[in-house]
Amino acid sequence: MGASGLHGRAMTPSLPKEQRTRAAPHRLGRLWILRAGTSTYDVMFRPTGNGVFHIATEDGLRALLWGATIPEARIEEAIAALRTNPEYEISDLTLSVDRLQKLGL
Repeated sequence: MGASGLHGRAMTPSLPKEQRTRAAPHRLGRLWILRAGTSTYDVMFRPTGNGVFHIATEDGLRALLWGATIPEARIEEAIAALRTNPEYEISDLTLSVDRLQKLGL
């Protein structure tokens, strides 16, 4: 391990780059889904999401939820609920910041 500091004084020990692990912060929250039209949906991750993600079809919503690693049973529960209710919440989700960015949430 090496060290760096002002005037050669040791500070925080550092590992070579290939030995460092990348931090993978996660966010605990919920997906809030709003039926915005006949088959269009607005999806938000709360409390830390970047905004609203607009989805044009029910299949698109399924794909987004599957990409968020939500179990199939919870996906179908959400789809069924949205057929009769204008909004639905999938609570108790833990998503990595990387996954949130990939999904656009």
